[in-house]
Amino acid sequence: MSRRKVLFILPSMRGGGSERVMSLLVRYLDRSRFTIVLLLLNKEGTYLKDLPDDIELVDLKAPRLRQAVVKLPFAIKKIKADVVMSTLSHVNIFMAMIRPFFSQKITFIARESSIVSVNNQNTPYPRLFNWLYKCFFGNFDRIVCQSNYMKNDLIKNYSIDEKLLTVIHNPVDIDRILHLAENDTKLYNTDKTNLLAVGRLGREKGFDLLLQSMVHLDKHFYLTIVGEGNELETLQQLAAKLDIADRVEFIGFQENPYQYMQQADMMILSSRHEGFPNVVLEANACGTPVVAFDCPGGTGEIIENGLNGFLVKCGDTEELAETIKKASNYPWNNEAIKNHIIHRYGLTHIIHQYEDILGANISSK
Repeated sequence: MSRRKVLFILPSMRGGGSERVMSLLVRYLDRSRFTIVLLLLNKEGTYLKDLPDDIELVDLKAPRLRQAVVKLPFAIKKIKADVVMSTLSHVNIFMAMIRPFFSQKITFIARESSIVSVNNQNTPYPRLFNWLYKCFFGNFDRIVCQSNYMKNDLIKNYSIDEKLLTVIHNPVDIDRILHLAENDTKLYNTDKTNLLAVGRLGREKGFDLLLQSMVHLDKHFYLTIVGEGNELETLQQLAAKLDIADRVEFIGFQENPYQYMQQADMMILSSRHEGFPNVVLEANACGTPVVAFDCPGGTGEIIENGLNGFLVKCGDTEELAETIKKASNYPWNNEAIKNHIIHRYGLTHIIHQYEDILGANISSK
C-alpha cells in the first residue's frame, strides 16, 4: 500500500495547545502509512525542537497570514499532498475559502481549536467572522472538533453538516509528562495547601476570578500561577488590592510545567471558556486532581466529579473557594486519576483516531 502524503499547516510552533497536538501528530503518525510535510507560516516557537528529523519542513517566512495569502496556495500546489490539515481559526477560514480551487482528490481537513461562536465575539469583527464561517467552513471534507460542545456549536450556530464533523480529543503523551515531572527538589512549601494554575494571562482564562476566590480561603492556601500574558500587571495589582499578594506567586512561562503539576495538591482552572483544556489532561496525567469552572467548552467532558476533580458553576468565585476546601480534604486516588487519562486520552489511542481520518478517502462529497 502506497503512503499518503499529509501536509500540516500552522502559523508557527509557539507554545500553544494546537501546536503541541500537531507536534505529537507529526512525531507519532505511522511512517509506513504516511509521509509528512509540515508547513509553517513562520518557522519559530518552542515546539520546533520536538519535531522529528524525517519530516519535510517548509517555512513561508510570513509573520502574519496576510503576508502568506499568495505564497500559501502556491506552496500547497507544489507539495502535492493527498491530505491537507490546518488548525487555528484564522488559518482554517482562509483554507476553507481557497479549498474550491484545489482538486477534489485532495482531502482538506480542519482541526478546530476553539469554540467558534465564543472566539468570534472576541475578534474585532464578530459579524464578519460569523458570516465567513457560515459561508465557507462547509467547504472542508472533514472537520475535527476537540469536544462535543465544540461540535454542537458548529451545528447550531453555523449550520455545518454533522456528517463533516468528527470529535477527536487531544492526546496526552503520558510517558513524556511523567518523565519530565520527576524532580527531587521541593517546589512548594509543604506546610501549605498548594494550588496551581497554568495558562496564558488573558481575560478568557479567568485568573481575576481565581484571585477573587482566594479571598474566601485562609492563609493555609497558597497559589502559584504559571504563564505569561498581557494581564500580568493587572493581575498583580488585583492581588495587592485584595490583600492576597503574599499568597499568590506569578512565576511566568515554564518550559516544564509538569514538575509543578506533579507536586501541587490540586490544579485550578478558572477559565470563562475553553475548547478542550490540555492542562487538565496533563495535571491528571501527573495524578493531580483539578477543580474547574464548568464553563462553555470541553472541560465538563473531561472531569468526572470525585474521580479526577470537581466541577464548579462557571464564574461563581465563592463556590470555587468552597470546592477547593472540599478537594483539599478529599481522599483522591492518584493512580485512578492517571489511569482515567491513559484509558481515554492516551497517545496511542488518539493517534489511531487521527490515522483513521488521514487515511480515509473522504475528499469527494
